[in-house]
Formats: sequence, structure tokens, C-alpha cells
Amino acid sequence: MAMVKNNILGLQLGSVPMFRPFVAFAIGICAGYYVRLDVFSFWSFLFIALLGLQLLIYQIRRFGFARILFTLSFYAMWLVLGVWLTVRTMPSYQPLHFSNVTGNSLLIVVDDEPQVKGKTYRFPAVVHSVVRGDEQIRTVGKLMVSIALDSVQDITFGYGDLLHVPNRFQSIKGPSNPREFNYQNYLKNQDIWFQSFILADFVKKVDRGKGHPILAKALFFREEMMNKFLRFIDNPQAFQLAVALIFGYRSEMDERMVNAFTNTGTVHILSVSGLHVAIVFGLLTLILRWMGYFPFGRYSRNVFILGAIWFYVILTGMSPPILRAGIMITFFIISIAVNRQQVTLNTLFASAFFIMLFMPKSLFDIGFQLSYLAVLGILLLHPLLKRLYMPRNRWLIVIVEYIYISVAAQLFTLPIILYHFGQFPTYFIPANLFIALPSTGIMYLGISLALCPFDVINSYIGIVLQALLRFSVYGLEFLEGLPYAVLKGIIWNDIQVFLSLVILFFMIWAWNFRNRKAVFWGMTCLTLFSLLNSVQYIRRSEYSGGRIYNVRSDLAIAQIKNGKVVLHSTFDSLMYSGSRFSVLPDLRQFSSDEQIEYARLPFKGRQNYILSLGGKKILVLENKLVDTLIDVDIIIWRKNNNNILGDIVRRCANIPIFIIDGSNSDKSLEIIQSDKAILEEQMYILKNNFAYVWDEE
Repeated sequence: MAMVKNNILGLQLGSVPMFRPFVAFAIGICAGYYVRLDVFSFWSFLFIALLGLQLLIYQIRRFGFARILFTLSFYAMWLVLGVWLTVRTMPSYQPLHFSNVTGNSLLIVVDDEPQVKGKTYRFPAVVHSVVRGDEQIRTVGKLMVSIALDSVQDITFGYGDLLHVPNRFQSIKGPSNPREFNYQNYLKNQDIWFQSFILADFVKKVDRGKGHPILAKALFFREEMMNKFLRFIDNPQAFQLAVALIFGYRSEMDERMVNAFTNTGTVHILSVSGLHVAIVFGLLTLILRWMGYFPFGRYSRNVFILGAIWFYVILTGMSPPILRAGIMITFFIISIAVNRQQVTLNTLFASAFFIMLFMPKSLFDIGFQLSYLAVLGILLLHPLLKRLYMPRNRWLIVIVEYIYISVAAQLFTLPIILYHFGQFPTYFIPANLFIALPSTGIMYLGISLALCPFDVINSYIGIVLQALLRFSVYGLEFLEGLPYAVLKGIIWNDIQVFLSLVILFFMIWAWNFRNRKAVFWGMTCLTLFSLLNSVQYIRRSEYSGGRIYNVRSDLAIAQIKNGKVVLHSTFDSLMYSGSRFSVLPDLRQFSSDEQIEYARLPFKGRQNYILSLGGKKILVLENKLVDTLIDVDIIIWRKNNNNILGDIVRRCANIPIFIIDGSNSDKSLEIIQSDKAILEEQMYILKNNFAYVWDEE
């Protein structure tokens, strides 16, 4: 991008050299992720060949054909590297992946702090080796492990423990219902392809301390600090929020508190990121200022601060946002030490590149996407917004600045939020203004509580910190309770996300360079975006159809017709957890929660009954059928009923569709599948399968 007179942001493509390898590398990662390129084993050799070609023609890269060849090989090299680093962790690409090695049992190393929910331990584990008789075969790969405990058992597991477990695992299934959270992709992005459910009786702790020593020390320190916080913060809700804000430990937060942050657009506060690192950096710089007066003191101070910041990054879990902040602050400190001016936009792309270099699939992590788009929006849009209006009063300047930052970050992250979550927080500006000061105070007080060795002082810090934490939660819950606080059911697809981001960049291009072509192309994309939205809205408002959701042993049947939704279910209510996670994400695209008509089905005992949904009659079969069978379109086979499939078929004039749901045992399922009374296309196994969906004319 050439330098022009009206370049408000001072943008030049030459000043952001990391942008080009970042784009090529990201395209390669996407290619390796979405296209089955793991069937080819030559990616590493191709990368080395392209790297060698780059080195060979480096000296003559400015002349004739060599210039073209150098440019093409440059982009191809980074693209191939992206493909290779993405596919090399896939099980089919690794002969020594534990899933490709046979054996009786596994030796696994606990790879993170186990999460305890009820009587279940859940944690990711590195498979150290497969045990085959007396032989141990070293393997690679990760496994998500769930260990069920009995009430009488008192077994604990920690990071780095070496466990001996049975060699039983299964593939992680994808979502079972439309718009349901894709847990399979979530774990796939962490290079976890399989899961194992084990009883504690079959687990033997062999050794401990097998994890990374630095991470083990950091996790131990975090546990000690959390125990210290528990001593001085007696309110459970305040304690949960404190450890989430300061240490990034969110597993103990209750759902209501998380919803308060999510529905007000302030959930980024819970994600340890740039704000937290900046506060740690500021505190350490202030405390260690005296070191600058000694010989080599400035360098020693920078080394100490860098070490402390990266210890904090490890302490808080090394999520993409905190890694991004850690890398950027590292570049900042190094640039000061060597007296080099830092281009923040180039640093942003460099940090993203380095994270993806070690964790390629972080590109598909929601936290990674939101963190980088938010910072990109602030860097590109915030200076332009400041040109519109800035007050003279210094207090108003702070408020207006924060509004501009919130708007810039929200605009750039909005497409991703709507794509993944389908909701928009209406009061994000007042909510962010409200939480800005308390969250900063909480961070300062929290760090002081963590570092202060005097219990007398800590008791007073704990009182103030607890009051500030409760004030923050109450304030956000108040904003969440306001009318129209959250707009739900706004479902965007990939094309809409892409077009919206392109529109934003064209808008910034036009604004920054006063470029008419950018205005034209931005308006063209906006027109296409508006047409796509209109078509999508019309289709949803005119849609008619039904769903029988996969909700395990429960039953949920929805009828959708021209924007009106009726849900028949055995759930306690529309807001029951099974409905909120499996059903409502889909129905919200057709109607709001308040307008969905809910009808509860019989849930106790066994009953047979018929539902009429649109043009279809559905028989719910839970008991022995003794009545005359009225012609029906769908029979939902439930609760291991004692009917004989062939007898039911003979009593039907037209053979209906049989839906076998999750309330039937695996043994009953085998018996039903072995019965040849009906064709396979007339039977749908809902258990461990996707929801049954039909469209009406």
C-alpha cells in the first residue's frame, strides 16, 4: 500500500513485512485443515526443497525470471509449511500415533489440571506408550480421559501423573443437533481426536512428575495462590471471579456469572489477555525503576520483567490471547533495549505467526480469532475515530477514548461472535465503561494480595477486593436484566462473516486514504451482504418443517412454521440445560425465546400418545400397543418397549418412519436392527446420531 497524502494511519505494506508470510502460512493451515492432505507424506520434503530454492536464487532475486521464481517460491514455502505443520499431528499421518498401535493397555501422562465435576475426573493426557504384554511401545498423540469415581473412592490425580489404563478409546463424535456446539472440532483444534471413559478401578497411578517441570511449578504456584485467595475472600462468587480474572481459572465459575459477562459483551474481561499483561508490566516497571540507576541495571530489569511476564503467561494457561500479549510485550521490550522503533501492526502479525508456527490449529480457536480481530480493530479504527471528535476535558477524553476502543473492538469481533454464538450484546458500551475501572482495580488488588506476605495487610486487601468483585457482578447482572439486553438468533454463515470483514477493511481503506475505489468496492460488498441477509431472512420467516432432536433419553420435537415455533418436550422447561445447549441454538434462528410455545410431554412412567405436527402424525411408543393403530407418519420407539417391530409393521397400512431414540439400551438397539421387518431407509437410529430433520412444502 503506497504512501499517500491522506494516510491518517501511516500505513505502508513495506512497514508490515510479516503480513505476507502470515497470509500464505494461514492459507496453508486452512488447506491442511479442511482438505484431506494428510494422505500425502511429502510435505516436509517439499518445504525443504522450496527453502533450498529460496537460498539458491537469493543473490539473483532482483533479475528477470529469478525475481518471479523467488516470489512464487517464497509464498509457496510458507503455504507448504502451513500444510505440513497442520497435517503432521493427524493420526493418519503418524505411524506411531497410539491409535495405530495395538496393545492391551496404555501409559498416559496427565497433561493439564484435572477438572472435577461430580464424581468424574476429566483431563487431556499424552499417551506415553502402548503396553503389549511385557513390551512398551513409545507412541505419540493425546487423549481426552474421563474417570468415573465411586462414592467410597478417594483417588486424586494431578498434572504430570503417569497412569496405567485400559486400551479402550473411541472417536469423538460431532454435534448431534443443528447449531449445537461442536465439541469434536474444539478438541480437534487441540490435536485430540479420541476420548476414553474409564472406571477408577481400572486406573493405576504408576509415577508422578512426568510433565514439563516449568509448567508443573507454575500450576503448583497457581494452586498455592488460589488457596491464599480462598483464605481472604469468603464469598464463593467473588472468589470464582477473582481467580478467573487474575489467574485465568474459569472452571469453578457458575453459569449465571458467565452469562452475565457474555450477555453484556464483557466476557473478554474473563479472558486473561493484553490488559492483564499490561498491568503486570506496569507494576513491575514501577517497582523495579530503581534498577535503572545501576550499571547494566536497565538490561537486568528488562530480563527480569520478561521472565516474570512469561511466568504469568504460563501460570494463566497459555491461551492464545495471553500468548499474543506476551509475544507483543516481548517485542516491545526488545525494541526498547536495542533502540528500534516498533510498528505495532507488524508486531501483531508477527505474534500471530509465531503462535501458529507452534500451534497451527490455534487459527481456528475462537479465543485466538476474537483476540487478534479485537486488537486489529483497535489499531486500524481507533485512530480514525479519534479524528472525528475528541473533547477538551481530560475526564471526557478518557471516557470517549474507551468508547472508541470498545466500538472498534466490537465491530471487528462482531462477525465471529454472530457466527459462533448467534447473539449480540446491546449494551456493550455502557457495560464496558462500567467494568473498566473495577476490573483494573481488581487486577491491582489481586496481584497485591498474591505477592504481599503480611496476613494483616492481606485481610484488608481481601475485604476491599471482595466488595469490588461483588459490585462488578451486581452491576453486570443489572445491565443484563434490562430490556433487549441481548439479541439472540442472529445466525451468520461463512460468506456473511467474510463479506462483513471485507466491508470493514474497505471502509478503513476509503477513510484512511480518501480513496473512491475503496468506497465503490465497499458499497458493492455491502449490497451483496444486504441481499444475502434479505434472502436468508425471507427463507427463515417462510420456513416450515420439523425436528426430532437427539437429547439422549429425553424427547424434544419441534414444529416450525412461518416464524412460529412449538416445542414438545419432556424437559422441565424451555430453559432446562438440555434445551439450552441442544435445542434452543437451532430454534432461535426462527423465533425468540419468549415467542416459542412450549408443551411438556409425559415424562413419568410409560405412555403411548399421538402428536400432530403440521401435516404429520407422530406416535410416541413407550408401552405395549394394545389399541387399534391409526395410520401415522412417524413412530418414535422409546424406553425398550415390549412391542415386536414386525407386528407393528403389519398393523400399518403404510409403513411409517421408525425413529429409535436414546432412551433404548444398546441391547434393544441390536435386536431392532437385526429385525428385517422393514427396510433400512424406513428406520432412523437417533441414538448416537444426528437429529431427524424434515422440511415441509
